[in-house]
Amino acid sequence: MRKRAAVIALGVVVAAGVTGGVIAAQGDPESAQASASDDLANTADDAVQGCADSWNEGNQNKASVASIATAAQQTENPTAYVHVGFSDLFPDRCMVTVANPSTLLAQQYLQEPGNGWSGIPAWSGSVSQIDSSNLPWNGRMAEDGTVIIL
Repeated sequence: MRKRAAVIALGVVVAAGVTGGVIAAQGDPESAQASASDDLANTADDAVQGCADSWNEGNQNKASVASIATAAQQTENPTAYVHVGFSDLFPDRCMVTVANPSTLLAQQYLQEPGNGWSGIPAWSGSVSQIDSSNLPWNGRMAEDGTVIIL
């Protein structure tokens, strides 16, 4: 009987240790959610940077876009406001929205298949017509058309 009681007691101790280990391995649910959120944010940041890199490396027309986007600015280093993200209509394609703070005009460029970029904007209009999903601005455009993510 003592052996049986000892085995049962040992089983309870081992089970408690395993349960404690599982609980410890799972960790705090809030920190797990924060970690998952951080991973998603990092992935999103990487995707946005990938779009900017595609624009900077694969756009033969970026200097022309920059000259329009920085026209009429009375500063020493004119810059355009930029939102880099993805198209709602074509979520697998990058979209760059460029706005000129002096003229209040904006243009959107959609990445073409094969990571190319057209010199013709997919949309042009007033800054006030930009869909709120393309705000806030997450980048700037230099005079040479290079997009810098903020």
